[in-house]
Amino acid sequence: MKAPGSRMDSHCPPIAAFPSAIDGDDLRKRLAFLELDEEDEARLRRLWEFVAPRGEGNVRSFYDHVGSFAGLGELIGEGTRRERLHRTQQDYARDLFTMPCDARYVENRLQIGAIHHRIGLEPHWYVASCAKLLTTLMDTLQPLAHEDPDAHTIALKSLVRRMFLDIGLAMNAYVAADRDALNASMASLRESQALLSEAHDLAQPGRRELQLPNGALACCERAREMLYTEPSVGCGGYDHLRRWVHPLDRPDVDAAFHAALARDTAYDIRYRVERPGHPPRMLRERGRALNDADGNRTRVVGTVQDISLQASQMSRIEQLALFDDLTKLPNRAGFYAELERQIAEASASGRVFAVLFIDLDEFKEINDTKGHSVGDAVLVEVARRLRENTRARELVARLGGDEFVVLASGADAAIARTIAGRLVEAMARPMSIGGHVLSARASIGISVFPSDGGSSELLVRNADTAMYAAKRSRNGIDVYHPSMSARLARRVQLADRLERALEEDSLELYFQPQVAMEDGRLLGAEALLRWNDEVLGPVAPDEFVPVAEHRGLIGQLGQWVIGRACTQLHEWERDGLRLPGRLAINISPRQFDDRGFARRLVGQLEACGLSPQRLDLELTESGLMADPDESLATLGTLREAGFSLSLDDFGMGYSTQARDRRWPSSRASRWTGSSWTAPSSAACSSTATTTPSWSRPWPWPAAWTWN
Repeated sequence: MKAPGSRMDSHCPPIAAFPSAIDGDDLRKRLAFLELDEEDEARLRRLWEFVAPRGEGNVRSFYDHVGSFAGLGELIGEGTRRERLHRTQQDYARDLFTMPCDARYVENRLQIGAIHHRIGLEPHWYVASCAKLLTTLMDTLQPLAHEDPDAHTIALKSLVRRMFLDIGLAMNAYVAADRDALNASMASLRESQALLSEAHDLAQPGRRELQLPNGALACCERAREMLYTEPSVGCGGYDHLRRWVHPLDRPDVDAAFHAALARDTAYDIRYRVERPGHPPRMLRERGRALNDADGNRTRVVGTVQDISLQASQMSRIEQLALFDDLTKLPNRAGFYAELERQIAEASASGRVFAVLFIDLDEFKEINDTKGHSVGDAVLVEVARRLRENTRARELVARLGGDEFVVLASGADAAIARTIAGRLVEAMARPMSIGGHVLSARASIGISVFPSDGGSSELLVRNADTAMYAAKRSRNGIDVYHPSMSARLARRVQLADRLERALEEDSLELYFQPQVAMEDGRLLGAEALLRWNDEVLGPVAPDEFVPVAEHRGLIGQLGQWVIGRACTQLHEWERDGLRLPGRLAINISPRQFDDRGFARRLVGQLEACGLSPQRLDLELTESGLMADPDESLATLGTLREAGFSLSLDDFGMGYSTQARDRRWPSSRASRWTGSSWTAPSSAACSSTATTTPSWSRPWPWPAAWTWN
């Protein structure tokens, strides 16, 4: 391997070309330490020719894995946003293998790190994502190990070195961003300290002296201004000194003063002074009792300082630290401080309390379609409604984004449900924001102390888990149960195993015949996807299909079903076993949302030598109504191609003629040709189904009878 320094002498640009303090010497040292040189770059460029054809699959697998984790899935989003990230990731992989380690490469990697920092991806997730990408690329390169093990090992070393160079540059960007934020905070702190110093200089301390035991009082001019006293008082000076002290502060002031007299110690107190017709003040008073030569108390001397400006600054700092600047609600830090206090008090007294985790169901769509200014206005309105619908022992806070939380002191699960119902009802009312009438329905999860957790982290996590359960079930409200954590773990396991099943082609397709009951005549069949996992055993479609939709596997799953069904139809017809009627295939709403779905479907049939008339596509009306205009266009394309289209839930309340006259008025469940037609009652009563295995040989007799 060549010395990295010799190669970088010709490649490194001037120091000024490197941002974020990455200069030429720094880069040379990094490359020398990693032993990354021109041979590695040439090797990586050659490897790209092998990796590039598999790039799209690798990127999709990478984002499917990342998106399956709570928090990360929200960052990468869905639809066009995820597709855009797919393209960006492909560009990243290409540059990883093909770009030289020059100033442009360094700047690109620093920008990537800065972007991940800005969107809130924590460093450990960034490093973990790099590890996932690296292992994916290593799997891609595995076939090379069989051809030339030594070359494969050297190639992996080059790739690992390059990846760790990238990680180091990204961490530089993270550190630089944090340093900038710290510098800004320090500058703000220095400004506050300067203001406090100026306030101290402006508020010159005043001096006062109280004689004992007669109580004669003498004050300087500055003390008289602050305390609203006379220059001197012959007797009763203490009461005169305290007459404008706020009534709520007077007991503490008296206690501190008399304690100093009794114990011969100094006192330092803060209190409010309010006199009608004058601005209120916050004062700081320090003093002590003095003795004569015989040890008798003779006087109490002290100073008074106006700290009103300092108190105002401290209040503002506390506001920034513990309250959300947009909604004025307690923020995450403020909420957790109160939650810890509640845990301590409830543990000592045996009381219960509840945590209500609130998430807005449609907020992302509002932000994406109406803009962030409207989104912020929605959050402010949500905060207002939550405040107005919570009571004295119920604290509402904003954790961040569209997540809110309510801490209900003394509430058990039943009371918490009542509170949640009140909040859901308040949130369900339409809101008028910037000329838009918007809806921001909420899902609420509930956990109760101590049964659902004894720590703040566990209580919030379990309430969050219950919220996701409420969101999935569309109930709006759910109370945490330990089985929810088990179901969450089950869903994660299902997603991982389903992804593997697709990779290993271990799914099965069953065919359910449709026959006439009176004579057993075969009318058609329906393709049914089945999954019998070697670890999980048989998994029902109503369990794994929602997981596939959430993980983003539904498109791949649907393509597999259509491809396998078309292949089977082709094989039957090749063997002289033509299926009467059509083969019905269920289509997920997520598949139907894909604008290229109709084109790819026609292409799959053509590849198998089949016509669209051989398939009946079963859709759900609810899926079509998600975007009626786009759905109508796709339906038209499919109809013109010759497909038969069926609705599974027509008439379930999703569409009416009153809302859109372009939809048919019939209650029918099938659309063939240009109109929807209803199957007759006779046809409904004369058909039956059974479910033979995918692996069962065809031929069903032409006069197959139902028993």
